[in-house]
Amino acid sequence: MGNYFSDVVDKAIEDLYYCCDNDRAKAAADALVLAAKEGDGDACYILSRCFSGSCYSWEYHPFQENEAAAYAMLHQAISQGSAAAVLGALRMDMLTPEFREMMPFKSIREAWDVIYEKASAGSPFCQYMIGNTYYFLDVIEIEDRAEREFESRTAWDNWRREQMEQSIPWFEQAFSGGMTLAGRNYYHYYQRGRGDLIAPDPAKAVEVMQQGAQLGYPEWMHAFAAYLAYDANQPEEGLSWAIKAAEAGHLWSWHVVGDIYWEGKAVERNLTYALECFEKTAKYGNDPYACRQAGAMYFRGLGTAQDYARAVQYLEMDPTEDKRFDLLGLCYLLGYGCLQNVEYGRKLLERSEKTWYRDYALGMMYAEGLGVREDIEKGVEYLKAAGNYEPAQEALKNYKKSWFGVWRRK
Repeated sequence: MGNYFSDVVDKAIEDLYYCCDNDRAKAAADALVLAAKEGDGDACYILSRCFSGSCYSWEYHPFQENEAAAYAMLHQAISQGSAAAVLGALRMDMLTPEFREMMPFKSIREAWDVIYEKASAGSPFCQYMIGNTYYFLDVIEIEDRAEREFESRTAWDNWRREQMEQSIPWFEQAFSGGMTLAGRNYYHYYQRGRGDLIAPDPAKAVEVMQQGAQLGYPEWMHAFAAYLAYDANQPEEGLSWAIKAAEAGHLWSWHVVGDIYWEGKAVERNLTYALECFEKTAKYGNDPYACRQAGAMYFRGLGTAQDYARAVQYLEMDPTEDKRFDLLGLCYLLGYGCLQNVEYGRKLLERSEKTWYRDYALGMMYAEGLGVREDIEKGVEYLKAAGNYEPAQEALKNYKKSWFGVWRRK
């Protein structure tokens, strides 16, 4: 039997949470599947976390998010008596009446006591779970407390503040013991505070980041690198931590490296290398910012030969609502690097903020009547609004005012 759970589960927790190694994580999941089939409820619960997204794991973990599978495994875990699954379901707001009825515990408190004992015995994973019950005030339900029991709202607030404060020593132990995820709420406690009950403490938040970086956690090396590079104006130190994080597998850190070389801070400016860094994380790290940067660099021919097709490829990889709609819209409107689709290009441009590229594209659209009724005067207004953007300046040479003040083609 393992120190805290079964041998398989203890080993899986170590391979899933105390390191960020995809090969070890996959092997751990395979072992958990076999243990789950043999009735190990804790194995089922850890599997359910694997398929619940990166908030229950680390960036670049090897598991596809699968809500249905996660729910089924959680259901099985609770029915098989996993105390961890009960607390996990409570935290996810999934401890339904059905789940409560099937759990082999008289109360949530009984399940909490099981995990609390393991946490007290030294399990970083359980310490993290106990910390969360205090941080998110799940203890209110665990202890079946209510505001009406207190003599005043102030007394109720003081009690809740005390509970939140109890999360910190648990997070500290878990974080130092290898549970990299514990750093998230540990950090947020200080960075964001907790409503009106806990005031933010930014200096302490930085200390948590630095602690995680020094412990060698890729997520926290990346966070500390970004803080140094962007907030603390210490690009040289930021670059050092970003490279360590990137080499440890946190691919978003390459965009920090790319930014430093793009701006020429602490190093000689090198756009070619900056683009290489952006491409690394854009291709493999699903990094929206890097997708936009790489796309814009190919569009403008910065650090590489101009390549509209590559620009479109990267711009379309951005999964967020912060896409470079101006560049992408321009490409589709005029057929740069893609099949021309005037209507789609226009829709993208309508979603774009005002930029030189947007004004140039709209100028060409109206001046040439692309998908709209030709209106050279309106087109010229947009082209002029594009300022010093060279293609707009060249396009303006094709139009002139008549003696009657009407804009026409030359």
